[in-house]
Amino acid sequence: MGSQERRQAERIMLTPPLAGRLHDQDVRIVDIGPRGTRLEHDEPLHASDPARLSFFWLGDEISLDCLVARSDAEPHRSPDGVSIFNSGLEFRPPVDGRPSQFRRMLSSLEEREEIERLKTLVEASKLINSSIEPDALFESILSVARNELGVERGTLYFVDEASREIWAKIAGGLAGREIRLPMGKGIAGTVAATGEHIILHDAYADDRFDRSLDSSSGFRTRSMLCVPIKNREGKVVGVLQLLNKTRGSFGERDLQFLDSISDHMAIAMENATLHLQLLEKQRMERELQLGREIQSGLFPSPPSDIAGIEIAAMSLPCYEVGGDYYDFIELPQGDLGLAIGDVSGKGVAAALIMSSVQAALRVAAPIEPDIAMLMARLNALLFRSARGRKYATFFFGRFTPSTGELRYVNAGHNPPFLVDAGGVRQLLSTGRPVGILPDSPFEEAMVRLEHGSSLVLYTDGLNEAGDPEEEEFGMERLESLVRQTVARDEVAAMPARILDAIIRFERGAHATDDKTIVILRRT
Repeated sequence: MGSQERRQAERIMLTPPLAGRLHDQDVRIVDIGPRGTRLEHDEPLHASDPARLSFFWLGDEISLDCLVARSDAEPHRSPDGVSIFNSGLEFRPPVDGRPSQFRRMLSSLEEREEIERLKTLVEASKLINSSIEPDALFESILSVARNELGVERGTLYFVDEASREIWAKIAGGLAGREIRLPMGKGIAGTVAATGEHIILHDAYADDRFDRSLDSSSGFRTRSMLCVPIKNREGKVVGVLQLLNKTRGSFGERDLQFLDSISDHMAIAMENATLHLQLLEKQRMERELQLGREIQSGLFPSPPSDIAGIEIAAMSLPCYEVGGDYYDFIELPQGDLGLAIGDVSGKGVAAALIMSSVQAALRVAAPIEPDIAMLMARLNALLFRSARGRKYATFFFGRFTPSTGELRYVNAGHNPPFLVDAGGVRQLLSTGRPVGILPDSPFEEAMVRLEHGSSLVLYTDGLNEAGDPEEEEFGMERLESLVRQTVARDEVAAMPARILDAIIRFERGAHATDDKTIVILRRT
């Protein structure tokens, strides 16, 4: 139906109703249009009876011949208990044959209605865009729908593209309850999936209607209008579902009004979605910051009460939490356990794996003197936990301060440097990384730290650090830096000096791995 033809079929609401006479009976004209009108009256009328409707408009009496097209057989009760009949009249002469006063009246009413419609749209858009809080937005949009369309209840659904669902946090009187529906399921889900509106004049007669909410709430859905909310690109960002129109039936005028404010609703909903995402991002950042503080507390301070040695350590995660780990464990007979590890991957998952390894190591190391067997048990634990999806390079050494003896297992970790009078040696791998295979074998090796020699443990965030041109720092540079630093600095200052040199090499390039270093010197 074209816009002009549709306009010819529409009737304009008269608020308050206009008093008139139909033959010798008083009537109230509720709405009027070029083709007919709807009346309220106190006495019954007979359908198909010719009639003449008279009323005054701006001082002019207007009389129109008409036919009673429809009339109530029984009255309904108004809120104050008065019996009221409703009738529909069809005007018989063509438009051009009607009085000029009537045509002027329709033109004036159309102009007034257009002004009111624009005022309503402005006020509706202001209300809709008054808040980006989802709860307030729900209430604003539903308030507009209730006031302008006259409905008992409504639900506003957001589209969640990631989960292919629609969700609503507020559903009329069910405040605080979140509803989630798959795209394509139910009336609202169908509208979200197809982008087409649905009107139900009898909701219970449609198989797609889900009666469970009515059953749980005690509400009775009679009629329904469900429309998609689309942004300017035509993408469905939400669904508005309105229930039980209080006057008349859902129809074309309701769709036109909602279509006219659809852009405003879409913008408001997208802003609310961005607001929710920002709040979630801020929540996650707070959680990660808390995680970083907790993880920092898991890194022990280097022991300072062991005669004959000095120890320093430092770790810099590239994200809020990391997968690097170091530890110092008191062992029987005055020995010291030295551990350093690097879980594959970064972030929260790596940090969780490493915390479980730390807990297991602290329990098992004091009671398992065979460090090869100790590493095998850690390997089995990690494999059971991650099923091969995560692994860790790991170095664990048992150092005896009185003799300088270091027994160790290197499970695929970067070879530590042993710096002494003879130069720099690397403590090479003695087994696979832990967690790759359930029964990996590990071998124990042994070296002796002479007085004045230093052991430098580190993770690959040092040698694999890159500059903006993606050139790696590399093992040669790292070995040279370690040799120079150990020769001239106090142990406490060594970790910071080495890490500072590597960060300067990166020249602002984003770090892609955690950096951890532990230095032990036998005095």
